[in-house]
Amino acid sequence: MKLSFRTKFFYGGGDFAINIMWQLTVFYLLFFYTDVFGLSPSKAGLVFLLAKAWDAITDPFMGYIADNTSTRWGKFRPYILFGSIPALLAIILCFTTPDLSSTGKFYWALFTYISFTTLYTIMAIPFGSMTAAMTQDMKERTSLASFRYIGGSSGSVVVASLTLPLVSLFTSPQLGFPIVVACFAALAAIFCFLCFLNTKEIYSKVYEERIGLKKIINMLANNFALQFIVVALLGTWIANNVKQVTVIYFIKYNLQLEPYFGLILLGVILQIMLGALVANLIKDMFEKKIIFIIGTILYVVTDLIIYFITGYDNFWLFAFVGSFGFIGFGMAGVATWSMLADTVEFGEWKSGFRSEGVINSSFVCIFKLSIGFSGWLAGVILEYTNYQANAISQNPETLEGLFIMGYIFPAVAGTIAMLIMAFHRYNSSFYDTVFSDLRSERKS
Repeated sequence: MKLSFRTKFFYGGGDFAINIMWQLTVFYLLFFYTDVFGLSPSKAGLVFLLAKAWDAITDPFMGYIADNTSTRWGKFRPYILFGSIPALLAIILCFTTPDLSSTGKFYWALFTYISFTTLYTIMAIPFGSMTAAMTQDMKERTSLASFRYIGGSSGSVVVASLTLPLVSLFTSPQLGFPIVVACFAALAAIFCFLCFLNTKEIYSKVYEERIGLKKIINMLANNFALQFIVVALLGTWIANNVKQVTVIYFIKYNLQLEPYFGLILLGVILQIMLGALVANLIKDMFEKKIIFIIGTILYVVTDLIIYFITGYDNFWLFAFVGSFGFIGFGMAGVATWSMLADTVEFGEWKSGFRSEGVINSSFVCIFKLSIGFSGWLAGVILEYTNYQANAISQNPETLEGLFIMGYIFPAVAGTIAMLIMAFHRYNSSFYDTVFSDLRSERKS
C-alpha cells in the first residue's frame, strides 16, 4: 500500500520532535554536565551509563505495554499524543543548575536524566513501532524510513545550529540553557500533535488475550533477522555515539572553532540528510543490506583517510573529505531502520503473533545501552587524558584522545559491522515468501 506524502511528512515530523529532545542530550548534555553544571567527566559519564542501564529495563516493558494497548486511535499513536508533554518537561529539568554540593549535583543529574529517559521511552518506543503498522510494502518502508530520517535530522539541525547561539544571548549558560531548551520543547510538542493527527495504524493488531512472556521470549530468540541487525550494529553504535557526545569538545579544542559550532553541525547534518535522500533514490536498485554496506564503507574509508592522511589542520580539506562519510552515515541509517521494520513480519512468521512494540523496544534498548556505555567511556577517556573543563586549550593527550574517539573507534566498528552484515541473507526475495505465507494464513 502506497502512503501519501502528507502521512510520510508528518511521520517524519514526529521524529523531528523526538530528535529535538534526543539530540539535546547527545550533543550537549555531557558538555553541560562538565562545563556548566560542574560535574567531573567520570561522574558525568557515570550518569549516562546508569540512566541507560535503567532504559534497558523500561524499553522492553514499554514495548510489551504498547503491543497490548487497544484504543480507537490504535496501539501506538495515543502515547505520542499524551506522552510528549511530560517528556518535554523532563528534558528542561535536565538542563537546570540548582546550587548543590558535588554529591548533590551528581544525584540531581542522575534523577533528572533517568526521569527524562523513562518518559521519553513512553513516547518514543510506540512511535518507532509504527513503521511496520503503517505499511507492509517493503519499498514504502524504506521511503518512510527516509522521511523519518530526514525529519529526525531536521530536528538535529535545529538543535545543533541554534542552541549555543541562543544560549549566548543570555547573561550565563546556567540561565540560557533551560530557557532555550524550553522553547525547543514547545516546538516539539506542536509536531508531536501534528504527527498524531496525520498518521494511521493500518496493520496494527491487538489480540484478545495478552501474549505471555514465554511466547515473547521465544519469538525474540527465534527472530534471527533482528538478532543479525543488533549484533552487526552494536559496536558501530558505541563508536559513533562516542563521536557524537565528544563532537562539541573536538570542535572547541581540536579545531578551535567553538563560535562556529552550530554552523559546522548544520553542515554535517545536511550531509547526513543527503545520504538519507540517496538511500531513498536507490532503494529500487539495491538490497537494503547493500545500501547499508555502501554507506558504511563511505564513512569507514573517510575516517581512516582523515586520521592517517589529511588530519584536521586544513579545515576545508578536512570538511571536504568528511562530507563523504556523513553521506554514507545517512545511507546506513535509513537501511537499518527499514530492515528493522521487516523483522516484525519475520517474528510473526516464526511465532504466529505480531509484536511491533517488543521488537522495536528490544532494538532500541540495545541502542540506548550503547549510548550509556559511550557516554561513560567518553567521560573516562576525558578524565584519563587530563581534560580541564573551560580551559582555553587542552594538553596533547586530550586532543589525541578526542581524535581517536572521533575517527578510529567508528572506523574499526564499522568494518566489523560490514563483515557481519555481508552474511545477512534475509533479502527481498526471502521476505516476499514471508509476506506471501502470512497473507495465506490470514485468509485461512
